[in-house]
Order: sequence, then structure tokens, then C-alpha cells
Amino acid sequence: MMGLSEWSGPPLQVIGMGIEAGALSPATRKALDQAELLIGSGAHLATFPEVTAEKIPYPSPMSGLRNLLLQHAGRRIALLASGDALFYGIGSTLLRYFSSEHLIFHPNVSSVQAAFARLGRPWQQAQMVSLHGRPRASLRAVLHSNRLYALLTDRENSPVAIAELLVDAGFGESNLWIAENLGMPDEQFRHFQAHDLAGMEIEFSPLNVVILETCGPGGVLPEFPGLPDERFSTGAEPGKGLLSKREVRLTILSLLAPRAGDIGWDVGAGCGGVSVEWARWNPHGEVYAVECHAERLEHLGINRERFGVVNNLHIVPGVAPEALTALPDPRAAFIGGSSGHLRAMLEAVWARLPPGGRLVASAVTEDSRVDLHAFVGDQAADWTELSIARGERLAGQRVMRPYLPVLLMKMEKAR
Repeated sequence: MMGLSEWSGPPLQVIGMGIEAGALSPATRKALDQAELLIGSGAHLATFPEVTAEKIPYPSPMSGLRNLLLQHAGRRIALLASGDALFYGIGSTLLRYFSSEHLIFHPNVSSVQAAFARLGRPWQQAQMVSLHGRPRASLRAVLHSNRLYALLTDRENSPVAIAELLVDAGFGESNLWIAENLGMPDEQFRHFQAHDLAGMEIEFSPLNVVILETCGPGGVLPEFPGLPDERFSTGAEPGKGLLSKREVRLTILSLLAPRAGDIGWDVGAGCGGVSVEWARWNPHGEVYAVECHAERLEHLGINRERFGVVNNLHIVPGVAPEALTALPDPRAAFIGGSSGHLRAMLEAVWARLPPGGRLVASAVTEDSRVDLHAFVGDQAADWTELSIARGERLAGQRVMRPYLPVLLMKMEKAR
């Protein structure tokens, strides 16, 4: 962020352009008329032919904006934005460069607000999801039944592509309202059901907002912790393979107690049972999954995409502890697979945890149990052993098939 002494000019005026051209408050109009330099998109600049200020389009790439502003420091500058600059807009970029004391925001009606007005529905319950420049699979991470969403799109994440994802996720009966070119002479507002729109040959304006109301059986993407084992790709038959079982995963996550903003490590992530579930239920944290086996990495990538955790689950190919060197320090870490090097991994991870950091490790073999007890020694730790059995059929009868017991250890670093 730029220091106070680095910006000597008047505060930057950030003017939101509403859906209707010219719908500006008196204070906003005054800031516009007093500007000596006007920066905006070509379309926005063309809206004010009467303004005598020098007009400059936004640089491409936008990373050049800081230098552009510094070149004109001392002048009265106004920047034009769409709707509300602090809602998925240029406000976030400006706040990376300047203190809030140097910025005055003039919000206007956003495209999402206008779209809901066209629909005539309250939108305080709607969840906002930006797919603009983001992977479409990230929508999978937030889809739930009978919910209302506002989706910001781009050319890759078009309404048709979104409808196809909804059908694949079991929400083919969902309603989609597409608002195009809001406030313009060629404005359109159309309704579709996902199963009708998917695969349709239809063009939409790039300037569109999608309102989504999920309907249908869903169920492909669970809405509550405890992802079914059989939903994971492991290379083996469904529910089998190198994957922490659901009951074990839930206990691990409860011990890790992830919080918003936490950086987490899953060391020896295997096919991603723990890391995928961790990232899905803690969307405001970052999870780094470290794995060295090529086949497991392949399935880890498949599961990352399948459950939509593409924004906050980072796959790190490599052997721990060496692969941990370049990672940011974790607030919570889990060691699941160690390939016989559990003691070295425990020491390396513990050294990187800050005060208050949480370490959870599992052991199944006798050798790993010995390493776990030796590492803890006389230190305070929580110990849990899970013995799980699941019902199967044998000769026409129900039997409880036991799995190998799993020993879990949790330590928290003294503050």
C-alpha cells in the first residue's frame, strides 16, 4: 500500500456508473465536473462528451494503473467504474495501492442489483459468485439445493456452460434468468431451465448477469461434512484405495479445527480425502496438499476438480519435508502419509508452526505408532484411536467388516 507521503494530490474520486447513463448524485456530478483527468473504459469515457477533463483509458494490463496515477499525482483525478466499485470492482485494486484516506467512492446501482429488480425478487439471501476469470468448477464448491445465486460471468463461463454444469451436478430443473445489456436499448431478460439451456445453440451478450435458483434432486455434491468415500476418484473400486475413510476424515478435521484465513498443510495427501474435504468446508482458508506419488497426484487433481475446490486447494508435487520449504507457514497441519519417514516430517512441520498452531498426525502401522509416541514424549497431546467396522454381506448374511485401527495425535504449540 502506498504511504501517505507518496500521494500528494487530492483524493481520487471513484465514480460508479449506474445502469442508467447520467444517473449521478449531485456530489458525484460535482466530482466529475471538477476532475482534471478522467480515467475509464472507452465506453464509459464516451458517456461524458461534455466533460472537459483530459480522458485516458484504463491501461492494459491493469497492473499499470498505479504508475499511471503516479505520473499524474497532484491533479484532480476521477476514475469511472461499473456500478459499485467495491463490489467485485476496481475498488479492490485501488485499495492495494492506496490508503482509504486517498479514495472517495461514489457507488451506483450494480448490475446484480438491477437484475434482481428486473426479476422482482428480494436478493438479501442470494449468494454472490464471481466466475469472471475464475474456473467454472469453483461453482461446484458452493452449490446447494433450493438456494438463490447471483453469478458474474465471462466468455468462458457462459450461461450455457453454467447450465451444463448444473445438469451434471443433479440440478437440471434449476431456473436461470439471464440479464443482458442492462440499461441499454437492447436490454434483454430471459428465463430458462438448466436442462433446456444445456447444449443449446444460443448467443448471449458478454455483458450478462445470471440469477440462479437451484432446483432438482441434486445430491451429486453433498451439502454437509462427510463426503461419501465412493465419490472420490482413487483408481480402485468406489470407496476403496488410498483414502482416509469418512469417519476418520471427520475426526481429523474436528481436531484440526480450521478457521477462516488459516493456511493448512496436508502432508502425504494421497488421493485428497482430507485436503478436499478440508478445502470444501473451509472456503476462506488455503490448503496445500503435498504428495509425491504420480498416480495419487492424478486422482488428487480429479477430486479437486470434482468437488470444486479449485480456488483454495493447492496441489504440491514433491517429497516431504523437502517439498515444504517454499510453502507459507501453516496454522494447522495434518500428516497422513509418511512412507516410513514420519519422525522427520513431524519435526519439520512442528518447526514451521507458529504459536497456537495445530498439528494432527495419524499412524496405522506399528512403526509409525512408535515414531508418533517418540516424537511427543512427555509433551501434552490429545490421543484418539478409531476402530471402524462397516456392514457387508457374506454368504447372504450381514457382517461387520473391520478396518485397521487408526491412531490420531493432536498437539498445539504453546502461545
